[in-house]
Amino acid sequence: MRFLLDTNVLIPAEPTSVADVESKTSAIVDLLRLVSQGQHTPLIHPASLQEVLRDRDVPRRDTRALLLGKYLQVQHPPRTSTRLTSVLGVPPVGSHNEIDLLLLSAVEANAVDYFVTEDEGIHRRARRVALDDRVLSVADAIVAIQALFPTIPQPPPLVASVLAHQLNEADPIFQSFRIDYSGFDDWLARCKRQQRQAWTIGGVGGTAGYAGICIVKEESTNEHGFTGKVLKICSFKIADEFRGYRYGELLLKTVFGYLVENHYRGVFVETFSKHDGLIDLLADFGFADVGESAKGERILFKSMHPAKREEARLGPLDFNIKYGPHAISLVGARAFMVPIQPQFHQLLFPELERQLSLGTESHSFGNSIRKAYLCHSQIRKIAAGDAIFFYRSQDDQAVTAVGVAEQTLVSADAAEVARFVGRRTVYSFAAIERMATKPILSLLFRFARGLPEPWKLDLLIRSGIVKRAPQSFMELQEKAVGWIATQLHVPR
Repeated sequence: MRFLLDTNVLIPAEPTSVADVESKTSAIVDLLRLVSQGQHTPLIHPASLQEVLRDRDVPRRDTRALLLGKYLQVQHPPRTSTRLTSVLGVPPVGSHNEIDLLLLSAVEANAVDYFVTEDEGIHRRARRVALDDRVLSVADAIVAIQALFPTIPQPPPLVASVLAHQLNEADPIFQSFRIDYSGFDDWLARCKRQQRQAWTIGGVGGTAGYAGICIVKEESTNEHGFTGKVLKICSFKIADEFRGYRYGELLLKTVFGYLVENHYRGVFVETFSKHDGLIDLLADFGFADVGESAKGERILFKSMHPAKREEARLGPLDFNIKYGPHAISLVGARAFMVPIQPQFHQLLFPELERQLSLGTESHSFGNSIRKAYLCHSQIRKIAAGDAIFFYRSQDDQAVTAVGVAEQTLVSADAAEVARFVGRRTVYSFAAIERMATKPILSLLFRFARGLPEPWKLDLLIRSGIVKRAPQSFMELQEKAVGWIATQLHVPR
């Protein structure tokens, strides 16, 4: 795989002085070690090198140019993409923005597999032009390499449901809250007295401390005018050293389950604009910016109850994003059944396993809401928003999980498939290569819900949904979709 490295990754990795050593230098060194171990290719873009050569500090410029000279450059880099400029605008010649677009253009043209950068501005632009799955932070790149090219598997922890008084206030994860909020310790003590609901993710591999933390509070009466039974996410944090493992999604999935189970009408969070990573994550799960708090924080709100006729106005995928993941609409959607073998079912849906071994889940990407599934199906007409019903074959012989399709790719190129699913995959690159002897259907989807009572094969046959156990990816007929809508109590 080819990894294009931004200068904000390379400079901390090749310090010319103590000032160049940053808090992320250690993680960047780990990334470069993994790239080397996996025999991947780290690359630098010629435009990035030219930017370094503009440094007016001549000794520093010459030293950096010397150190960066050991990296291969992107050969025959593509010009700035007209598609990108049509969305992002034409940048001034010679500007930093022009270089950013050249780097993104190299990704779009497949001159590289992934682009690694710590520049949040580039990440925002990548999302606008649908390249965000291939523009990675250092943490995301480390996890993607470990997922695609595993060495020693390291199972992630389960979420623990606790009351606030059980929290260790001395844990390092709380330090950033103390920086942002001067009265944080008094507030946390109040949370403990009030026995507020909280969830934690413990350290990985015996590491002490929390990898993630979330504290919530019911606020039916609130200063923002939200009506009905509303939950406030008071604290939501993933420790820096655990970024990229999809633990944010894991905590959100837990919160969403709590909201559905307890019939909340909505949920909101207040956060400062500087936490743009959190804001982007929440936006991708239907939180909308509705204003500013008295403290200058952004107020992000998500409704759990659709307005009238929303399913027709939004379309099934947008409906699921705005009101889900539990909320599903079959209006304008087709339905497909996918047989999945038990070992892959366990990887994709660990929370649906009857018994989790050793109290751990099996794969960080299995914990997420956004997932990927690979198969050799001949079906080519899956559209965004179509409903996917996963049928666990062999042992259970039952439909156990529902997903909402986002995007598909058909390819026999293992590298192309890996690029497509790399940030979501539970499949190693070796497994993808073994499958690539013929075209692979790669499906990106959102996990909507597990079925409390799986639909057993005999029920499916009696109801006319299938005639026999499904052997391959199959589209369901109109009668079946109507039956499903009734069973799930969803719009049709």
